[in-house]
Amino acid sequence: MSPLRRKPASDAPPRDPRVVVIARPVPGGFELSAFRGTRGSVEPLGESRFETTDARAAKFVAEHRAARTVVALTGADVIVRAVQLPAADEARLEGALQLNASTFVLGRTAAWRVASALLPRERGDGVRTGIVAEWPEDAARPEMPEGIEESPEASFAPAIAGLAALAASADGPLVWVDARDGVVSISVPTSRGLLARTIRAGAPGERIAPSEISLAVGEACVHAGVPGGEIPAAIAAANEAAAAVLDGGFGFVASDLAVLNRCVGTDARDASWWRANGLDVGLALAATGAALALTRLQSNDLGAKPDRAGILLNRLSEPRTAKRLLVAGLVAVLLGPLAIEGLRLLLLKWKLPDLDAYVKAEDLDRRKQSMYRVLSRQGASMTKTLSDLACCAPEGIEIEFINVTQSARGQAVTVRGKARAAGSTPATEVMLAMETQLRETGAFDAIQRSSEAPDARGYQEFSLNATATRPTYLVAFNDDQDFGKKSMRERRFGPMPEDVDLSASGLDARDAAKPAAKTTAPGTAKPADSTTSTADAGSAPDAATAATGSAPANAPTTVAASTGAPKAETASAAAPKATTTEDPAAGDAGGKDAADPKAAARAARAGSGRGGLATRSNPGGSSEPEPLPPALTENEINQMSKEEARQTLGIVSKARSRADLDDEAKARLKREFDLLLERCRKD
Repeated sequence: MSPLRRKPASDAPPRDPRVVVIARPVPGGFELSAFRGTRGSVEPLGESRFETTDARAAKFVAEHRAARTVVALTGADVIVRAVQLPAADEARLEGALQLNASTFVLGRTAAWRVASALLPRERGDGVRTGIVAEWPEDAARPEMPEGIEESPEASFAPAIAGLAALAASADGPLVWVDARDGVVSISVPTSRGLLARTIRAGAPGERIAPSEISLAVGEACVHAGVPGGEIPAAIAAANEAAAAVLDGGFGFVASDLAVLNRCVGTDARDASWWRANGLDVGLALAATGAALALTRLQSNDLGAKPDRAGILLNRLSEPRTAKRLLVAGLVAVLLGPLAIEGLRLLLLKWKLPDLDAYVKAEDLDRRKQSMYRVLSRQGASMTKTLSDLACCAPEGIEIEFINVTQSARGQAVTVRGKARAAGSTPATEVMLAMETQLRETGAFDAIQRSSEAPDARGYQEFSLNATATRPTYLVAFNDDQDFGKKSMRERRFGPMPEDVDLSASGLDARDAAKPAAKTTAPGTAKPADSTTSTADAGSAPDAATAATGSAPANAPTTVAASTGAPKAETASAAAPKATTTEDPAAGDAGGKDAADPKAAARAARAGSGRGGLATRSNPGGSSEPEPLPPALTENEINQMSKEEARQTLGIVSKARSRADLDDEAKARLKREFDLLLERCRKD
């Protein structure tokens, strides 16, 4: 292998597995102490204080080649229990301790946050003590020195682990007072084994009261079943150990000073040094001795490999990161709205460089819209409103009075009239139908109707008030409801026959468009059919030809106006035949008639013998006459209802107006007319 591809060897010296660094939180930073473990004791290698953000803490660990770093948990977040076991084989005692630890925890805390250790020294009458420490997951994650990350080489340990390690050598109680957080950890040897307890006493930063120590020791002795005669002595010894450190520090009885000095391999350490460094020595003994498991607590599962989201959440859960996020959040809350509004103002200024002109244009547009809204309500055509009212009036409604006035909301409409039965529909339902149709149009609002009781004829007077709030709205009426699409004449009598003579029947020439459109399209009529239609409808030229021997010059034009463009062409083609008469007087007469179209029309109505429908003004039309209504007996007429008699009376009356009746038919119809009229006068 080429020497250029070799991995460069590390210049860092190898770590010493016997060296451990204890990081204890102090106000403003950490106190780091290095120890080398030997058999039953530790050797201090050095100590230094660093701030929380000082990166030299990691360099201190590297300089002493420490294989492990233990961060002390001096608070009351760790739950500690002392388990008294009978003297037995080590393997059995370990199993019993694990069983007790599982019973205490009951699966509520992860395995990497729970630790247990069996102390090497027996206490009392053959009693072996085990310590169980539980670090709940809801506890806050403590800070670590800058540059030191949590790993298998960097873990956490409770303060009671250091006291338990020193209690293997000391004969009296040991006390650790954390005055900054108001936490006290106590270990008291009794005949029932070593009692360990961590309590929260007093307020943070204040001196611990001696009564708190007495109460904690008394409760621990009673809970462990210590004989009553030993409890006062245990309380007194605990107060003696804590008397000098109620403001914070490591406390012990004076008789244990020589024993504790043997734990550091020298007799030169005085009581003041132990008060400041006693906990560090105890944790170092635990990390290199039998209580090693108590110094292996972890805040997270180091064996798990979180994804990016998990790594982000873990970083966010760190106190330093949380503080930074809190500061950033406060800055965003305070300054974020101002920044957003400033950007919005700049954007508006860029879009609207002339704000005053824009405001004026908006105000002008708003005024115009207001004016248009008023005009749409008050400037609408009343003819349109009357047309909507007419289309909403069903058959059976007889309107006598209509009043349309302007109001603030639109056109105020008042309608008065009478309602009668239409076929089988009573008058009340006819009025309701009109009101319903007005509502369904969408053009009327605030519809109110009042009606009177029916009179003797069945007619019911009513009054209807409404407001045309949308008078310009185009209502889409049905074909049977819109009079513009289907007139009243077509509704009552059906479509106009194809062979009706408009001039003879007195109809307007504009009505010729409907039958012509239904029968023959312009430019497609056959010559024979057109000739026949012209002969039927143009009776005026035939009469003029028969009387004078010549046709008037304007006769074809008059016929075309009455019957359509194709008929005009046929009439023009037939005009030369009509002018081959030998009477010159007829030509003079025809000239006068050609100069006067009205005279030609009167001549057509007077001389038509067979053209047009057989009516009173045009008897004997070429179309087949309608059959007469069937004969009625007096008994049949008496059994009719009033409405049936009224309808039959109209049919008989129409039949009597025909001019082609003989005397017998006239007499029969006269008799039936009188009987029906008498029947209608009854009831």
